[in-house]
Amino acid sequence: MSNRLIPTLCALWIATGVSAQMERTVYQVFEVDSVQTITLDIVNFTYPELHIWAGNSVLTEANIQVWDASPEIVNDMIKAGRYEFESEKAGDLLRIFTKQRKREDVRRQGTPSKFVEQTTIKVFVPDIYEFDPAEWTPEQTDKPKTLRRKPAPKSDE
Repeated sequence: MSNRLIPTLCALWIATGVSAQMERTVYQVFEVDSVQTITLDIVNFTYPELHIWAGNSVLTEANIQVWDASPEIVNDMIKAGRYEFESEKAGDLLRIFTKQRKREDVRRQGTPSKFVEQTTIKVFVPDIYEFDPAEWTPEQTDKPKTLRRKPAPKSDE
């Protein structure tokens, strides 16, 4: 009985170790000041979500999940800017965009197999901006999205 139990336990231990998942979340903040239009040009992230908040900046929250990778590999991918955003401001326009437009597969050293990677993005936008919900459908995942500052409320004078 014990002759079969030890190999079975070893096989289960190896199987659970193979499917280990590393998860990290990376945040970035972008000041909007008096910007009238924000363009979000976010590519290579699945499940983009837009959240409205009472803040005065745009916050990106990138959640990274990588299977079968060590913490060091995931940290190196983050340090290399794989999940970073950059911004360009021109007048009253702010463009926030993915730093690495094309991400190459990360392969295990010495093997042809690659790491399984899933990246999701949440974008928190100040409540002073309007957006088109149709731009946030799954079909529009890698297409730019435009946010416009809401008109100032008219005073009754």
